[in-house]
Formats: sequence, C-alpha cells, structure tokens
Amino acid sequence: MAADQVWRRVAAVPRWPELTLAAAVLAVVLLAALAPMPLLVLVIGTAVVSVLVRRPFLLTAALVVLMGSVKVNYYFGFFTLFPEYIVLATAIGLGFFVWLGQPRWPVERELALLFGAWILAGLLSAPFAMSVSKVLARVMLMGMALATLFTVLYTVDTRRRLWRAVALWEVVVTLYAAFGIVQMVGIATGFDTTLHALEGISNPDIYLGVGAPVRRRIGDVFRANSMFNDPNILAGFIAAAMVAMLALRLHHAETGRRGRARAELIALCILVVGLFLTQSRSGALALFAGAAVVFAHRRRSLARPGVWVAVAAAIVAIGGAAVLIGVDPTLLLTRFAGIGDTTDGSNRQHLEVFIYGLQLLARFPLTGVGLGNFGLYYGSERDAWFANMMSHSAPLSAFAESGLPGGIAFVALWGWIVSRVARARAAPADAAGEALRVAMLASLVALLVANLFYDYLMRTFVWVIVGLAIATVRLITPSREERSAM
Repeated sequence: MAADQVWRRVAAVPRWPELTLAAAVLAVVLLAALAPMPLLVLVIGTAVVSVLVRRPFLLTAALVVLMGSVKVNYYFGFFTLFPEYIVLATAIGLGFFVWLGQPRWPVERELALLFGAWILAGLLSAPFAMSVSKVLARVMLMGMALATLFTVLYTVDTRRRLWRAVALWEVVVTLYAAFGIVQMVGIATGFDTTLHALEGISNPDIYLGVGAPVRRRIGDVFRANSMFNDPNILAGFIAAAMVAMLALRLHHAETGRRGRARAELIALCILVVGLFLTQSRSGALALFAGAAVVFAHRRRSLARPGVWVAVAAAIVAIGGAAVLIGVDPTLLLTRFAGIGDTTDGSNRQHLEVFIYGLQLLARFPLTGVGLGNFGLYYGSERDAWFANMMSHSAPLSAFAESGLPGGIAFVALWGWIVSRVARARAAPADAAGEALRVAMLASLVALLVANLFYDYLMRTFVWVIVGLAIATVRLITPSREERSAM
C-alpha cells in the first residue's frame, strides 16, 4: 500500500479529542449502570470544585458550613469520604499550582515549622505501634488539619471576608445546636430524627442517631449530639462558638448595633439549651473558661444590666426546655457533684484510662505506642471490649501515643497558637478588631479546656477556628509603619 493511502486512512480516524470524549461518555454510561451512587458523588464533586476554583473564599465558607457534618459521609470500606475532603483537595491543588508559579515560604513560617515537627514526631511513633496503618491514618489527619488551617489563612485575607466568615459561623453553629434540640424533642414526642437515608452509605462506626445515654438511678437520659457522633464533641463545638459570640454580642451592644446584638442573644439562648442537652461536663467547663477570658478583657461589661438579663434568659431557656422535653434540669449538676465518686463506672474508667496513659508514657518515652494505637494497647492489656478506647485527654494522648517528642511538639504548637492570639493587640481605635481578637482567644481557650478532658483536636472545626484566630491577628495587628506613626 502506498504511503499516501496510509496517511489518508489515518486522517479518516477520529482525532484524539473526539476519542477522549467518546471514551468519557462511555465511562459515564457504564458507571451510571453499575455504580450510580459513586457517579452522583463524582458529579456533585466536580460541580463543587468548579465553583470553588472560581471563588476561593467559598473554600473557607464551605469549611465553616461543614464544621459539624460528621454524619454525612460515604464509606468505601477502606476510606471514609467526608464532604470537606472535596474542599480541602481543591484547596491543596490550587495552592500547589500557585506555589509552582512563585515558590516561597507559606505565611506564618513558624506555625508551619511547628506543625511539621508535630507531624514528623507522629511518623516516628511507628516502631512500637500495633497498627502502623493507624499511625499513617492519623498523620493524614494532621495533614488535613494543616491544609484546613492554611486554606482559611489564604482565603480570609480581608476584614470584610473575616467578618463574613465569623457571621456565617454564628449562623451555622446555631443551626447545629437547634438540630440537637430537635433530636431530644423527637425522643420526648416520639418521632425519629435519625438520618436513615445515610445508613446505606455511611461508615458503620459513625452513630447516626441521638447520643449515648447518661446512666442514672431512674434510668437512662439520652444526650444530644446533632450532626456529630459524640455528645461531648458537640458540647465543645457549641462552647467554643458561644464564648466567641458572647464577646461579639457585648461589642455590638456597646456600639449600638442593637439588631445584631438581639440576634446574637437569641442564638446564645439556643446554644445554651443545646449545650445543656449534651449533659457534657467538659463542654460546661469549656464554656466557663472561655467566658472567663471574655470578661477578663471586658470587666466593665459585668456592671451592665444586659449581661445579667442574658444570663437570666439563658437559665429560663434551659429550664423551659428541660420541662418540655422531660430532662432533669439538675442532671448536669449531679454529674459534676459526683465527679470524685470512684464507685461510678464512668468516673472509675476515666481515672483508670488516665493512669494507664501515664504508664504507657513511662514504658515508651521516646516513641510512644504509635498514633491512634492507645486503644489497641488498652484492649490487649486491660479490657478487650474497649479496643477503641482513648485517653480522654488530648495532651495525654499526644505524650502516650508519640512519646516525649510528640508531646513536646504538641505543646509547642498549641502554645504558639494561643500566645500568638493572646499577645496581639489591635490599634487603640480599632474596637471591632479587639472584639474579634478576644472572641477568638476565648474560643481557643474553650477548645483547649474541653480537650483536657476529652480528645477531638483533630476534628476539622478545630482547625477552622484556629485559622480564623490567626487570620484575625494578621488582619487587626497594625503594620510597622502604622505602629511608628502612633
């Protein structure tokens, strides 16, 4: 066959774009027939990514909205896909291409280095791990936390966007608390609020119903968990937002923004009811610690009648909700009163787990037992029924699971974060900036106090709050030129 005839036949074959399009259509048809749910996830994910690429601030907005969406997930068997992972994957891709165009250190270099040291210490905790895969999974969560933090820092780059993100946070946390209240109303009135539509696709280890019961002599009192899988995590989430909202409400009342202040007062009443229905002692302690930070910076607010009116409104809201739902309003006080009672099963277990964590640190001081491996050791050496047990203290988990290097890196990282916000000062005339700083500082303190008695610092919402806190400092701190002109 002549050469010119061969080229004519080649030219008659469809070009690569047409072949690629045909193959893509065929793949979509086959996927729709064989696996419609993954196809739906792919289509939704593609649409979301296209929007996020065009409007980067929506990356942070989406993370705020998805703060408590633990129950919304897709379980692949070896991996659980949460909605925020699509957002973070988009942010990582965008950040990588931007960095390729102009390689440079990220903002807040010290923070990045401390985070890197924490991740490295986590990797080095593998030698005595019963499950290295758990170590790697936890390291991946650390990477996701870092991506979350820097996504917020890079997309919340103006005061206007910061206020938008904070306002959205106030709305979102109020809705999550409201759903927690609806859960408890459902128990009292007989309708089911469990997300049955998700049961076929969700991780079976994530509880889709209302929270765990609190044992009392008169029976079991169930606890709200909203869209989380644990009432204590919901309580910490609410407490961190409540103290920030309290600081902002005081500022808005002082500056004459009465509509915003009233809306925040209503939201605070909803949040305090939601917090009460979790029956969480760690959440209550977090609220008190964060509120103490707010009033330490705003002592004059304690003399204002509006503050005490708000407290009275919150007490009335709690009492009314308790009566309507049928929850004993003294239950939380009873739990606090019995905190030293070692005959109580929960208290005894918490004490035993704490002591066991100290013993693990003494046995494995340099590497720990491996990130995520605390429960495996506890199950094999103490109680086989509790192979998923944790130390119920984030700092203790850091030391027990990754040894002295990991524990020290953990303390250094969080010490830097809190001191960065605590030491910052807005310009003297910048009352709004100072109110934001106090709000974020109180929120961080609330999170840390709650995690002294529990461990959920790797949750996405924690690092969104940290990102907003550091972004606040960056945006309110006067530049060197402005400071010299003061």
